[in-house]
Formats: sequence, structure tokens, C-alpha cells
Amino acid sequence: MPIVAVPPIRDLGTVPNNNMDEATFNVTAENFTTQMAPWGGDVKAVAESAKTNAEYSNQRANDSNTSAETAAARLVDVQTAANGAFAAANYKGEWSTLTGALNVPATVTHLGRLWYLKLNLANVTTQAPALGSTYWGEVSRNDFTVYACPAGTTIAADRGMYRMSSASSVLQLPASPFHGMVVAAVNVSGTLTPYIQRNGKTICGDAEDYVMNVLNWQIALQFDSASNDWVRINGVTAYTAAQPAIASANTWTASQNFTGGLNMNGSPVVESGSNANGTYTRWADGTQECTKVLTTSAGSTTAKGALFAGPVTVGGAFLVPFIATPSVAASGTDSAGGGWVAMDIFPDAGNWGSYSTRNTSAVGAAGTIYLTARGRWK
Repeated sequence: MPIVAVPPIRDLGTVPNNNMDEATFNVTAENFTTQMAPWGGDVKAVAESAKTNAEYSNQRANDSNTSAETAAARLVDVQTAANGAFAAANYKGEWSTLTGALNVPATVTHLGRLWYLKLNLANVTTQAPALGSTYWGEVSRNDFTVYACPAGTTIAADRGMYRMSSASSVLQLPASPFHGMVVAAVNVSGTLTPYIQRNGKTICGDAEDYVMNVLNWQIALQFDSASNDWVRINGVTAYTAAQPAIASANTWTASQNFTGGLNMNGSPVVESGSNANGTYTRWADGTQECTKVLTTSAGSTTAKGALFAGPVTVGGAFLVPFIATPSVAASGTDSAGGGWVAMDIFPDAGNWGSYSTRNTSAVGAAGTIYLTARGRWK
């Protein structure tokens, strides 16, 4: 269905108007109205040609998209074939079995991967193939082998994509991974409890196991021997010879968390810290909690009716502010015990307020006040 020519639209002629005399108006109006029917046919023909050409253009666009996708797929096939042909033509065997000089072009296998030689080696045994090597590059490949990861512990292998199918699935990373090793996992269990066991290394800089607490969550990790850390890489495409350095940042999505208490009622911790002003924790749902411990300068020695009060102790500023005044719980006692804590000045969004100890008898030794504030950070 080729592009069709746009048909012309006839001229309706002179339009009758009130300035004409009666005879001229009648003749002009008759001629004008006589042309209306065929003029309408012309307009319809133009619309049909526009529709035909639009459909043709849309079909050609779809054909172009299909051709582009096919070409891209063929490019991948060609690249794969080229890599295979290069490897086959110059393959020298397993690296560990080679000795003596080795010159370009040459390919070897090592640690289950295929490597090509970039520079001549006087003694091949002195340079083991590895990512980031001056002498070796990995023949590009992005394939993963899919493995089951059912209930219990599964030991991870290089370039394995593990389907964690049980609430008790545990994917254990190897105790002695090699630099550049890649492991991927996906949570298909329908639960939020499968996890990746770090096995002595860190994951994204944290010395904690990685919980797959998002349904259908997928992650790929690559080992960096320099930092002794499993870093997250984008998608499931490992770094190859074109990108020998492991440069992915130690980050993860806010919806992910590690074991060790970094979630509350299913809401993950997004930030926490501590210093002389106390501690704070922020959760993804907007909850914030601050804590602080105060030491009074003296005991409860000031008579207040039948009770005795300690000196007013200022709490100071929260380590991080709330967006509104939080609720504060205060507890503590004098060193002798048996006392409690009273609030003397109310807190606000940025400050703890002031507190003092109380006791039924005079106690000279200083006491301790424990404060917990709970509110919102967003």
C-alpha cells in the first residue's frame, strides 16, 4: 500500500453576499450551492487519502522498529560469533597448564572464563588472567546460568542466577571468591525473608547478610578483592574487558535492608547516627526516634512538699530535629534508686526540654536520666 497523491479540492467560486443586487445574488448563490455537493466529495477524498497515507506511514514505522530490533539482535549474534571465532582460532588451553612465552593473539580459559591476551608475555605463568589486568581481558559475555535456590543453604557459583523460591532460602557467597566474581539472585518466594549470606565478606560495605525483602527483587553482586567487598552492579551485566575496574558504588535501594534490626514493622531504616548529643534513627515511613542519657549534677535534695527534687537538667538539642514536637518518655533515678523523673520544661521540635529527678527521701548522690523521643522527620 504505497503513498497516494492528495486529490485537489475544487473552488466553490464567488461567495454570495448582501452587497449584491438581487439578480446577481440569485445567480451567484445558485452557482455556489451547486458546487457544494462535489466540493464535499473532494474534502472526503482528501480525508481518505490522509487516512491511507497515515496508515502506510504507521506500518512503515512499525516495520522500521522491527528491522531495528532485528538488526540489534543480529549485531549481538555477530558479536557473539566474532568472539567465538576469535577464541576458537587462537585458543591455547587452560592457563594453569601453560608455561613459557605466550604471544598475541591468544585466548585461554581460567576460573571458568575465557580471556584474551593483550600484550606478549615472556613467561605466561607470571600473569594470571583477571579483571583489570594489564595483560589480559575477558572475552565479552553477559550470560548467567539459572540455578534453583530452594529451602536451606545453596553455595553460590560464578555467573549463577539463583531463584530463591522459599521463605528459608539462603544463598551463601563463597568464603574465598576471586576478584570480579559475579553472583545474581532473585526473590520468587512470595515472602520477604530469603537472604544472601555474606560468609565473612562485606556486602555493599556492610558486615551483615543481605535480606531480599522485596518481592521479585533482583540483585547482581561482583566481588572486589581490593576492598574485600561484594559491590552491587547494575542489572545482571557484569563488568568485562571494556570495563575492567569495579567502580559501582556501595549503594542499594531504600526498600532493601540488611539483617541486624534495620527495620521496624517492615519499614527499613534509611538513616541513623550518634554523638555526644545522643542517637537518632530514621525509618522510611517517616518515623524518627532520638535517645539521650543525662547525668544530673546532684541528687534529690531540694524539699518540695513531702518529696525531694534534684537540680533541673537541660536536655539540649536533639541530634537531628523533628518536624513537630515529639512525644518524650523520661525515666531514671538517683544513684540510691527508688526515684523517678519529672519534666520541668516541655520539649519542642528541636530541643529535649529540661528534667529533674524526684525521690521520697533526700539523696545526695547524682542520678541518671534516660530520654526517648518519638515523632516524625517527614
